[in-house]
Amino acid sequence: MNHTSNPMYFIHLDSIRFYAVSMVMFAHIFQIWTWHPETKAVLPLGQAGVIIFFVLSGFLITRLLLKESDKASKFVSIKEFYIRRTLRIFPIYYLFLIAMYSFDIEGITEHGVSLWLYLTNFYIFNQNEWLGSHSHLWTLAIEEQFYLIWPFAVLYLKSHPKRLLALFLAVIVLAIGTRFYLLAHDFSVLQTKMFSLTSFDFFAIGALMALVSLDNHKRLKAFGYPLLLLGFVFYYGTYYLTNKIVFIAIGQFFIGVAAAGLICIAINAENKRNFLHNVVTVHLGKISYGMYLYHNVIVAYYAEIMAYFGIAVGDSITIKILCCLLLTVGISELSFRIIEKPILRFKNKFRSVKTVQTD
Repeated sequence: MNHTSNPMYFIHLDSIRFYAVSMVMFAHIFQIWTWHPETKAVLPLGQAGVIIFFVLSGFLITRLLLKESDKASKFVSIKEFYIRRTLRIFPIYYLFLIAMYSFDIEGITEHGVSLWLYLTNFYIFNQNEWLGSHSHLWTLAIEEQFYLIWPFAVLYLKSHPKRLLALFLAVIVLAIGTRFYLLAHDFSVLQTKMFSLTSFDFFAIGALMALVSLDNHKRLKAFGYPLLLLGFVFYYGTYYLTNKIVFIAIGQFFIGVAAAGLICIAINAENKRNFLHNVVTVHLGKISYGMYLYHNVIVAYYAEIMAYFGIAVGDSITIKILCCLLLTVGISELSFRIIEKPILRFKNKFRSVKTVQTD
């Protein structure tokens, strides 16, 4: 299918996906949780990668919902949305869990049904500690929780742009306010991060972009570099000039602002190949969901995986990086070709707006 004539497909966003998942991967490879707090704040690799994914998701899915055909009833549109979502997200997620449970990786069977019901974030919230190599599933849980309610709100209000705008702004205020409340009432930074509402502002930032660019994505072109600069300045400004609570509550928001600027730049960029955007980065972006899903277990057990094939890797960080990247990309490529791609062809039958942009 020719993507160049598709108004819902932005090829540079595939490259953005690749860089976002790479940030999360390198955060885990270098064990960012062991870093000094100041280093983590100055180089928020994993956090920034996740926020980019959230903003991008909010932009693409809200844009798709707003462009749903007016000829289709809200019930049909919502039904098709959830069918598409299920076909895109669930197959390899549950296959991954089956594999994890079969080998009881890091005592995963002790976590009950939380991972199966996309409640990982609440489990971590209650335990107030990470779950090892499957901790990263919290982001997928929050995303699914958000989309339990979002399609109803957007489709109900889609003919009232001012009300949509008010909704998106209200969600941002609610998320920031919730972060303030939890931190001020002695909940830990981890618990604050795991509480669903505290991440909803990132989706809402993406939704604002979708609303502004609904008829013409070029409207976002002027916002790109100013938002990117604003995000950087205020993120580091809140870190160096305010206290911990203000930094966590508001600083995260400005990572989302910077992510929005990056996405604005990407969707309006000319499709010219270069070092940062080429056939490799685009393809790796297409398989980024699998890369995100599988990478953390690979990072934790890469030495054991290589030893199974009779290869001793030692303690070299360079070897660790190469092994983790090659194994993650290889397994994700197989997953995409054998499982995801055939299902994606079927998914497009349930769409009022005929596009091939990955949700």
